Amino acid sequence: MTNSRRQSTKNQASNLDDVRISTFGKLLEVNAKLERLLGRQLEDAVGLPFTWFEVMLRITRSDDQVLTMTTLADQVVLTTGGVTRLVDRIEAAGFIERVACPTDRRVNWLKVTSAGMVALDEAVEAHLEHLETEFVGRLKAADMKNLSNALDSLHESLDQGDKS
Repeated sequence: MTNSRRQSTKNQASNLDDVRISTFGKLLEVNAKLERLLGRQLEDAVGLPFTWFEVMLRITRSDDQVLTMTTLADQVVLTTGGVTRLVDRIEAAGFIERVACPTDRRVNWLKVTSAGMVALDEAVEAHLEHLETEFVGRLKAADMKNLSNALDSLHESLDQGDKS
């Protein structure tokens, strides 16, 4: 092997250990582990799939407690087709409904139903307990605050990048 080829291989190997790659990888791994764990715990506790909980939570936390399908698709890691199928299942269970936008007939809003709010309230209580045990309880208070601040900064920066 030539010197330049050895150097190139060495550079590639050192890039594999780059802190940016490993930190992002850790973020993805922790997210996947927590989603599986918390999702299983939530479904065991209240019978609500984690993805349904996430959708209903996003709807109720949005302005006027309604979201369009497009906005929801932008907020979750699903294609618009995947979101449509997910919403169809949640709607069939009676937890959300499509409501016509009064100012634009082309737009349907998603709104959580009364039955959905009951299920969501129960799920939030269980989820908070699980978060305390599986997430917050595993971090020092200062680490939790730093993580929250870092994620807020990243979220804000990415949102501004979307607008440009």
